[in-house]
Amino acid sequence: MALTVEQEQALTDLVQRLPGAATAAAPRAPDLLQTWLDVSGADARRAQQALSAHKTQLETRLLDWAEQNPFDAALEFLSAAAWAFYRVERDANPKIVTYTDAFYYIATCASVGYSDMFAVTQPGLAIAALVMIVGPALTNRLLDRPRSIR
Repeated sequence: MALTVEQEQALTDLVQRLPGAATAAAPRAPDLLQTWLDVSGADARRAQQALSAHKTQLETRLLDWAEQNPFDAALEFLSAAAWAFYRVERDANPKIVTYTDAFYYIATCASVGYSDMFAVTQPGLAIAALVMIVGPALTNRLLDRPRSIR
């Protein structure tokens, strides 16, 4: 006589409640970096530790360069973001066919935030969010008058 699925489940639950029964390991929480950006948490920690060792020096050089070259900083940031966005969206998003499509979307994220295209992947959403945070600051710096004129 065979047990039904419900009976098998009830029997399994009963056996697991017995003293000394082996308990199943709790499922691991998903690695959010792996889920969103396709980068493992361990890889991100190693990269962060390597960057932390040189953080102050890199930060000073980057900010000085962006202040002295606001147009270059804005253009390079948007170009790099568009390239990254194109790489993660091109196979999943039917509206992102060329790099120009990706650049158009990223440029609108940095300014008015309106476009007829939208990110459909998690990494694409993360890139768009970063552009929405950093883009207006770079645009402000680009359009701001030099301090010597004030």
